[in-house]
Amino acid sequence: MKIQVERELYLAAPNGIAVYAQNPCYTSTQTDSLVESVKHEALHFDDQGRKVYYHPRIFRRFSTDNGRTWTATPDQATETAKALAGTQRNVSLHALDARRNALISIFSTYEVDMSQEMFAGGSLRQRTYRLWYELSFDAGKTWTPTRRIIDERPGFDENHWGPGLVFGQTGAAIDLPAPVWLDDGTVVFGLTLLNMPRPGESLETPDRHSCYGVSYARGRWNPAGTDVIWQIGEPILLDPKQSPAGCCEPAAISLGGTRLFNTMRCQGDEQRGIPSTRYSTVSDDGGMTWSRPEPLHYDDGRTVWSPASFSSFFRSSRTGIAYWIANILPKPVHHQTPRYPLCLARFDPERGCIIRNSVQVIQDRPPSMPEQVRYTNWGFYEERGTGDLIMTLPEQPKLMDFTAMTRPEDYTADCLRYRIRLP
Repeated sequence: MKIQVERELYLAAPNGIAVYAQNPCYTSTQTDSLVESVKHEALHFDDQGRKVYYHPRIFRRFSTDNGRTWTATPDQATETAKALAGTQRNVSLHALDARRNALISIFSTYEVDMSQEMFAGGSLRQRTYRLWYELSFDAGKTWTPTRRIIDERPGFDENHWGPGLVFGQTGAAIDLPAPVWLDDGTVVFGLTLLNMPRPGESLETPDRHSCYGVSYARGRWNPAGTDVIWQIGEPILLDPKQSPAGCCEPAAISLGGTRLFNTMRCQGDEQRGIPSTRYSTVSDDGGMTWSRPEPLHYDDGRTVWSPASFSSFFRSSRTGIAYWIANILPKPVHHQTPRYPLCLARFDPERGCIIRNSVQVIQDRPPSMPEQVRYTNWGFYEERGTGDLIMTLPEQPKLMDFTAMTRPEDYTADCLRYRIRLP
């Protein structure tokens, strides 16, 4: 049976703003109250004409009526095009611990040097990403003071704060991957590692390469139930023959007990004949160590093709079925596009594969939209009462291709809301 998809305007964009609604989460086991993070993203052209993306507003919104109406809280961060240097932050992720009826929220910060290209390997931005967390015991009305996430084990401190993570040399960022709960109540968050050495190199290797990696931070409550204690797993790094850029934006799903399945965004290289491939790993110890990365495959053994883009796992409490949400393509590409169609497919946890004949389209590119339109970087949750999958994302770009943009106002993109009714 086919899914039913309803699409509507969720948040209309102010001129020059792309609106993201991300990381939604119920705030309590006892009510239908929700929290979500909203990000206003804008485009700036620096003195050299390079595109710079920044966030005029980052804030939370709360709903007390299961997502029908929302109330914004004061901005968590603001940026202006003229003052982008210094410390900046990403949106907050949220995880509801149903056992304790408590919220855990984490976010990342970074330092900006405006003389550097924003995505350049080894930039100050990449070398200074750090993680922070806060807790709420009253459904998000109040939060504990913000604290650093630092691995609790001996040998780690504020500078060397996790395996492979040294402030000023490497960083770890988070802004999208959904948290995963293990059977013992441990929460696990996927991290993107930046400015990592390639396999076979170290931080001390002269003129070393810079690549992306993945690891997982896992938190458990202290005996008093007043704070969360953190550990960070070993980095997952790809051989340059698999992806010269490395891996990032992980998505994980519990396989039961302490077992996890992880798949990652991996960039290809056309000149080297390397397609963008979704590499996957398995952990038997709650994300501390991982198997050798292998391409994600269908149940018939063929490779799942996808651009280098975001994905998510979702397990329906109504159907009991595990799903994968991603831009699924019929053939390989070497880059980050096209990011359509946006698809939903069944995932087989026993075999660690996608069911080929289950792939269904949520959104393809309408003929009226630019060729470079992207359906990606969504927020999602299962709606209480209906079991429907709710997704929110910007339809971006709205007016023209990214490569054709010459003015900040060209970046305008509304946020859409999708309701997916599962068969």
